[in-house]
Amino acid sequence: MLGTGARIGLIIALLTAAAPVPHQRWAGAYGAPPIGYEPAIRDALPQPLHDQTVRQPVRVSVAGRALRVRLTNELGTTPMRIGAASIARLDARGQVVPGSTRQLLFAGQPAVTIPAGAPWLTDPVPGPVSADADYAVTLYFPEQSSPAAHAQMVEVAPGNQTGRDTLAGPVRARTAGLVSAIEVETASAQHVLVTFGDSITEGAASTPGAHMSWPDQLGRLLARTPAGRCWAISNAGISGNRLLHDGRGPNALARFDRDVLSVPGARTVVLLEGINDIGASHMAEHAGEGVSADAIIAGMRELVERAHARGLRAIGGTLLPYQGAAYADAGGEAKRVAVNTWIRTGGAFDAVIDFDAAMRDAAHPDQMIAAGNSGDHLHPNDRGYTRMAEAALPTILKEGCPVQ
Repeated sequence: MLGTGARIGLIIALLTAAAPVPHQRWAGAYGAPPIGYEPAIRDALPQPLHDQTVRQPVRVSVAGRALRVRLTNELGTTPMRIGAASIARLDARGQVVPGSTRQLLFAGQPAVTIPAGAPWLTDPVPGPVSADADYAVTLYFPEQSSPAAHAQMVEVAPGNQTGRDTLAGPVRARTAGLVSAIEVETASAQHVLVTFGDSITEGAASTPGAHMSWPDQLGRLLARTPAGRCWAISNAGISGNRLLHDGRGPNALARFDRDVLSVPGARTVVLLEGINDIGASHMAEHAGEGVSADAIIAGMRELVERAHARGLRAIGGTLLPYQGAAYADAGGEAKRVAVNTWIRTGGAFDAVIDFDAAMRDAAHPDQMIAAGNSGDHLHPNDRGYTRMAEAALPTILKEGCPVQ
């Protein structure tokens, strides 16, 4: 029979064992979805990495008390070896802040082999983490590797330099950036807005390194508005992506679960996709991949249903004017108008952001307003992306904030 002291000790042990794990609130705060490159893109990249260090800059959209990095080998066909990894804060000049470098670990180990077809999360790195803070994730590739990731402007240097603030002998290159997401542990409930689309969502033709895409600018507008400070943004745009066919990245229907539904804290998705489907329908290189307006609408409806099934709200973005673009024609414009009419009036979406109305020339509604046109008649410039962010702001504010 147990004595009084022993009984008390047993009760304390049982209560401790049964205590719930403290609730963690992780929020997706950066996104760069992996891409399976078309040959023309893949072959333009540098040779495979081997005994080299890659430093990738990232910006997180929300404050918190810790972060972790998601690395991708989801589109890879062979295991990917990471020999060492680190993360550091960057200053306004893009230089590592002295003393800020932290080793990244994988289940407590300094190296990891990521299986083919899989992602891998690092162990959490204690904060604090500031909103709109820039970081550099530095990875060492000891073996020959050709990551099937998102093309980024990165620094590539010889050997293992993950512990250095300043890389020795770096070369700036456009190559695969293995960081597909940054997740932040927040002290209070966050809404994550996933912006899902093509180059217009990724921010093509905006000033490089200035974070002037419409999701970046929307994030800053929300941060300056008391009712919008509960939002973090994860940008899941891929330049050249299509809704119904592969190309630059898996088609939107194929990647939606990975790039939207799996984002921690995701509450709302903005869908702005389809103009590349329309344009490619009339290009010889995409013969046999023509799509109708009805097919695009069916694809969008499918994405809305999948979002709703997981408890996310879905916001539709109308397709921007594109007459004058290299792949524009009268048949494509008729499809764009039909798709936009359905987005506005079909009732499938929980809300609509009328990017078309914000970006069209009043005198020529099939064309982008000159002040917002990058020059290719397809992509906005920085000012055009500002107009898009301003058009999105009131719709996102109406989404409200979570209960703390």
